Amino acid sequence: MQSFWKTTSTTTVILALSALVLAAVLATHLELQPNNTAAALALGRIEHAPSATFKSRWDFPLDQLRIEEHLLKRGDGLGAILQQKGLTPQEISAVVESAEGVFGLHLLRMGKSLHFLHRQKGDDGRPMYMVYEPSPYEYVVFHLYDQPCVEVVKRPVTVETCISAGEIKSNFWQALMESGLSDPLADAMIDVLAASVDFYRQKVGDRFKVLYEQDFVEGQRVGSGKILAAVYERDGKSYYAFRFQKEDGKVEYYDYDGRPARKAFLKAPVKYSRISSRFSRKRLHPILGYHRPHFGTDYAAPYGTPILAVGDGIVTEATQRGGNGKFVRIRHDKVYETQYLHMSGFAPGIRPGARVVQGQIIGYVGSTGLATGPHVCFRFWKNGQQVDHLRLNLPQPEPISGPLLKAFQEERDRLLKQLNAASPPSGEDTPAPAP
Repeated sequence: MQSFWKTTSTTTVILALSALVLAAVLATHLELQPNNTAAALALGRIEHAPSATFKSRWDFPLDQLRIEEHLLKRGDGLGAILQQKGLTPQEISAVVESAEGVFGLHLLRMGKSLHFLHRQKGDDGRPMYMVYEPSPYEYVVFHLYDQPCVEVVKRPVTVETCISAGEIKSNFWQALMESGLSDPLADAMIDVLAASVDFYRQKVGDRFKVLYEQDFVEGQRVGSGKILAAVYERDGKSYYAFRFQKEDGKVEYYDYDGRPARKAFLKAPVKYSRISSRFSRKRLHPILGYHRPHFGTDYAAPYGTPILAVGDGIVTEATQRGGNGKFVRIRHDKVYETQYLHMSGFAPGIRPGARVVQGQIIGYVGSTGLATGPHVCFRFWKNGQQVDHLRLNLPQPEPISGPLLKAFQEERDRLLKQLNAASPPSGEDTPAPAP
């Protein structure tokens, strides 16, 4: 850990500032979202406001200031950086203290930048301001002159309702990219439809549309937004998911008839994979070389792909044994159990007795045991008998009823009207809802 400075003149300063080291040392994990920021709200702290024709950044006039950028690296300490910029230990202490209760210095992230603003004229080498952008929605200004202070400035956000549509012409990934959906939105669409649509049986001609809210900051898309409605169309049927907030404030997704989109079980335990081997009572084993039953469905996926619990339940086994390799078994209720084989490892907290919820990561794809390549063999039990889950008629949740159903139908029809505003890529009419 790097200290704010190497030495100080008094013991008092050393003790006071040593207590701040932990808060000022940079976090060492990578930031996942890109920074798409531009200009923002006025600070009201600048001596000369920018002219109307001159572009400003963080509302600082760039014709009066120059910017130095410091990319944060592993092991960087804020105190050491500020000391290199010419600040004394006492001034650094004042800056750190002024940040308390305003912005946590532990939120500084490796891979992002500190921006130091200097005077264009009469620069003595010391910056006047330091600016850090934790997200596209805000930035933090550290005033480094006279009486140090720290301000968090929120950028104005506008929210627009957007529609994306796609058609599978070659593969699902290509259709997602061409539709313009971001990765988080594509994930969200699959999540809200996962219990109704088998995404592992994609067909050329399948179509989808998504209605979602999108945040904009100064004309730039930021964040992933939230899905309001989605539809996946296949073989003349439409599978819907509508966002609906109930009277208790709880938000859930429902199909066209008002049944919860979240069914008892997901269609598959992994996303974005393919079925490499199906349930069979007589399959030629790829390693052993003779025919034997295969009471599971194999989903091929890259090493390390997260494996999801297909339903709520309690872990009964999380171990390694024989040809199964590393596996997890889950009891969902008195009738149903599932098992996930050949894992490369278990997710944190996954052990016998642990309670899991639908969609929770329980492990990662591998090839332990008798496996020729990375995949998860998914097994499904009903009343103690292994069955083909793809052919199983699983219980459906009860639909909304009574006065709440009418409120849902009104919201559904409103969203459906907006969703249908995006014509299907082929130009055909939207198929009727799936029963």
